[in-house]
Amino acid sequence: MTRWIGGPVFDACFFFGSGVVALMAGLLMLAAPGTVLPMWFAWIWLVEGPHLLATWQRTYLDADFRRERGRLLWTSLAWLLPGPVLLAASWISGRPEPFLLFLGAVALWSFHHGVRQHHGILSVYQRLGDADAAARKADKLLLHGILWVAFGLLALAHPANVDLAARVSWGTYAIAALAALLVAAMVLWAVLLVRRWRGGSAVLPGIFGLVVAVGTTLFSLFAVGMREPLLANPLTTEQVFMAATIVGGTLHGLQYIGIVVATERRRARSGMAARRVYALMLAASLLYVALNVARGGAPVGAAPGSASAQVFLALYWGLFCHHFWLDQKIWRPSSDARLRAELGLEAA
Repeated sequence: MTRWIGGPVFDACFFFGSGVVALMAGLLMLAAPGTVLPMWFAWIWLVEGPHLLATWQRTYLDADFRRERGRLLWTSLAWLLPGPVLLAASWISGRPEPFLLFLGAVALWSFHHGVRQHHGILSVYQRLGDADAAARKADKLLLHGILWVAFGLLALAHPANVDLAARVSWGTYAIAALAALLVAAMVLWAVLLVRRWRGGSAVLPGIFGLVVAVGTTLFSLFAVGMREPLLANPLTTEQVFMAATIVGGTLHGLQYIGIVVATERRRARSGMAARRVYALMLAASLLYVALNVARGGAPVGAAPGSASAQVFLALYWGLFCHHFWLDQKIWRPSSDARLRAELGLEAA
């Protein structure tokens, strides 16, 4: 029985090695902050852009998908509209709140999207490893709980916010409680993994969840995020957290590219096709680099907050809303026999 998504070496590179690559990127930026901006450009071109394009390659460029789920492809395009509409509302009303509300909502959706992907890969490993119902439930709760507690803890404890949190009567207690909860949950998961190992049960899903998904995310949020800004003279909140975004985005993007390549290889029965597709994605990703420069994503290019930058920012997040929504619909093995076969789950 196969226990791998793409094979032992493939999985070691994409689903476990992605954590190592992200860790090395973070350590490099911590040691040499001057590398943050070059790393950002490399990341959005080599990883972030192709990961975004991979969703459209599996949907709009797939004839079978267009025939079977054409309605989803057309209706999902509506997610390109909220950003421009709310930006127009802010301009017309003269108040920034509508567009700021949109930016806050998509930032939360982005983190949720990352958590869902971690859980999706974890679920595939659970299925391949014949994990029992209790293990599946425990791992799911621990993964979601730890990552969202960590997100809340960073929001309260980051140097940019800690003074504000301390002014609230419960702020300091909330930070301590979240930190204690985070440590307790990780210890509990480690204990469960040891028990499974001793009992002969599959531990690979838990190792992926605790070590790769949680471990790398916590490194991104706290080892890197708490030392931000590493970028010199950041102009926006996004630029303040640029290094942490690169670390977390490298983990997410490489794993997404890995899952797409693994499924495409089974569909086409050829690794050469996947390599050609990635080469084409790199070429198309240059447009994505230009979009990021035009939206003021870096301290080079358009000035953040200018009218033109806001327009491109609205378009940028519209593309990601579309990506988030499509991903929620197309990666559902329980209701998609072809996807189960592409993930190697039919044999499991």
